[in-house]
Amino acid sequence: MLKKITFFCLLFILITEPGRVLSQDRSSDNLPVVGGVMSALRKADGWALQDNGVWIKAENKLPNSNADRNKTNDEENALGRHNFKVIEFREVMIRGQQFVVMLVESKSGRYKFKKIKQGWNTFHYVSYYVFKASKLKEILPDSAEVNKVSLINLDLLWSDVIEEFDRDDYLVRISGQIQKVVVQKLPSPRTLLMASEKIKSGGKMVVRFRPIEVFNQKSIYFKYFVPDNQKALLDKVYYEVPMETFVSFIKGMPVFEALDVQPKTYLEYFKRGIAQFDRGDYYGALADFDRAISADPLQKTFLIYAYIGSARFSLGEYQLAEAAYNIGYELKPEDPALVKDWYRMLYNRGLVRHRLKDNEGACADWQLAQIYGIDDAKKLIEKYCK
Repeated sequence: MLKKITFFCLLFILITEPGRVLSQDRSSDNLPVVGGVMSALRKADGWALQDNGVWIKAENKLPNSNADRNKTNDEENALGRHNFKVIEFREVMIRGQQFVVMLVESKSGRYKFKKIKQGWNTFHYVSYYVFKASKLKEILPDSAEVNKVSLINLDLLWSDVIEEFDRDDYLVRISGQIQKVVVQKLPSPRTLLMASEKIKSGGKMVVRFRPIEVFNQKSIYFKYFVPDNQKALLDKVYYEVPMETFVSFIKGMPVFEALDVQPKTYLEYFKRGIAQFDRGDYYGALADFDRAISADPLQKTFLIYAYIGSARFSLGEYQLAEAAYNIGYELKPEDPALVKDWYRMLYNRGLVRHRLKDNEGACADWQLAQIYGIDDAKKLIEKYCK
């Protein structure tokens, strides 16, 4: 069974500085943390066919179809049918699975005196949509045909709008809402459809797309998937961007297969634990490593305890980290391909022992690591082991 996991050697972390602990961006109540921006779309041409038969274009918004209204100075009409300043993809881990938070920052406004359309006040708001990361693979897949509309349901976990949002706390508000939805098993009242199409225009490949927000009832949204209706979704209104821009936006958010499905076996839990570890979700990683060991205690190897030790180290739990490394120490592999990573684990145990003021133990580990070619050990020996 050991041969099945030898490829994990390439993923094994080598912590290089005794004074550095990997950051853990997680609130004390373990909210699902919305991560940094993974990819963003900041510019797209919005096209709309007016009722007088003329096409009009606007940057980052879908113009209205009423030609007469487009000739006025109506502030509300100038917003278009849909507009955005930026569309962002961010990652959030929910119970060990990878989700996307799509944030759409937009402009809106209100008239103080609506009947006479006076006193216009502009404000910005953010709409957010939470869905499984695996859905990104379905948006304009490589197999998509040219001149054929592709439509998918992102099957939202949740969506909402935050008006006049505060940049200092809006992500925490979204995290809190996600936690509430998951704990209370709340169904999303709305879902988001995404229509897209590859087109050759002006000698270049472009992508036309349009987000369609609808009530989350199949009896309502099924009509969009009727073949004749689906073909017409991008006939009169759409955003357009160069093909490479759209692909970069969608694929800029990496989707990891290890996070797509609910694990059942030792190897599946181990792989998902590593994926969570790589994202700094150390609590989630530790939970999966524990589940992996419970799923098949006889298959445990030093690698899983090396990851447990590094996760504990990153959380500042040095005694628990050392205990995990000690178990890994007793499981020295016979496979030559794994031996160097076992010595790297000793290097990391030396870091933990240094934190625990066990300088003698730390130096002993670094001496062994240096013998096997772990170059960073030499620097620490020269500094701390004179």
